[in-house]
Amino acid sequence: GSTPLMKFLLPEILTVDPGYAESGRRAARQLIEQIAGSVEPRQIVIPAALN
Repeated sequence: GSTPLMKFLLPEILTVDPGYAESGRRAARQLIEQIAGSVEPRQIVIPAALN
């Protein structure tokens, strides 16, 4: 699990981090680049992670 409390649970519980923080960072960066006219729109894939 992603928190210390979850380590005590049996069976241990896993959580999914869908990557929202990284998605937000990359979306903001791409938006700024597009406004500046330096890049074309593109698809970015952020993998999810099990914790």
